[in-house]
Amino acid sequence: MRIFILCFILITFSFSSQIKYEKSKNIVTDHTNKIIWQDDIEVTQYLESYTTAKVYCDTLILNGYIDWRAPTINELQKIVDVKNKNGLNKNFKYIIPNYYNTTTVFTNDNNLVWVIDFKSGKTITDKKTNQKYIRCIRDIK
Repeated sequence: MRIFILCFILITFSFSSQIKYEKSKNIVTDHTNKIIWQDDIEVTQYLESYTTAKVYCDTLILNGYIDWRAPTINELQKIVDVKNKNGLNKNFKYIIPNYYNTTTVFTNDNNLVWVIDFKSGKTITDKKTNQKYIRCIRDIK
């Protein structure tokens, strides 16, 4: 009986530790990193510059949440999956396999910001004024 209980606990723990994402209407929750991602049609429709991306996220109201923000390059890199055909973690429904904006400014040139291509997983710097897609994020509190 003890072996059965021990095996059950180990299997349950192993399975629960693999659960990282939870998809629900318009959002994907990343329980490991304590982050909620925007995942609605708008992430495929709006092209924003560095400044307007921040404004868009700061004013977004989605699923009753009003505390959205634009993500950093490190946060966006966590959802890239180049093995998936569209380059994004399989839990996300809406994606344009193209470059997405971040709030991470290039340290050697304040006019440049880091962006990421969801198709290839490639990160590059680009002018803050150039428009890219945006996917907002919020911290789980």
